[in-house]
Amino acid sequence: MNGERGYGTRERRVIVGIQDSVAGLQALRCGVAEARRRGATVYLARVVKSPAGYLGGVAWRTEMSVTAAEYAERVLVDTLGGIPRDVEVRTVALEGTAAPALVRFANGEDDLLVVGDAQRSGIRRLWSGHVARYCARWSTCPVLLVPPPALSRVDSRTLTRELRRLVDAA
Repeated sequence: MNGERGYGTRERRVIVGIQDSVAGLQALRCGVAEARRRGATVYLARVVKSPAGYLGGVAWRTEMSVTAAEYAERVLVDTLGGIPRDVEVRTVALEGTAAPALVRFANGEDDLLVVGDAQRSGIRRLWSGHVARYCARWSTCPVLLVPPPALSRVDSRTLTRELRRLVDAA
């Protein structure tokens, strides 16, 4: 915690629900940028469901934390080229279902919860975006829903046509 904060105050946090998807990686980029802008700590939250028949235990929680940290580091390298040096980054492993776990963790008035929003259309929308919608509805702190990059929202024919055009122009 920052030494400038007085007794009983909390640090500013930007909580990013990390997942290895196009929308999730875009959310990570936006979350780090928001943390820089706000002077906040980035919390990379990896949610893990408890195994069937789980009765609790320090060993499993420790393994879950280590796995979450390794996953977060890999995603940071893939997305940003490494761990940012200009902003404090922490990893947290949350237990349970993604949306409720994120909402429970992001509970401070200075928190910002950042999640990727798949923004699918048609029938696929029924099964996508649940986490984003849940967080927007139930969170007590501000929620930033980050759409995937525009290029990921085009159909494969359009993408192929655009790639051919770029290769032919080169």
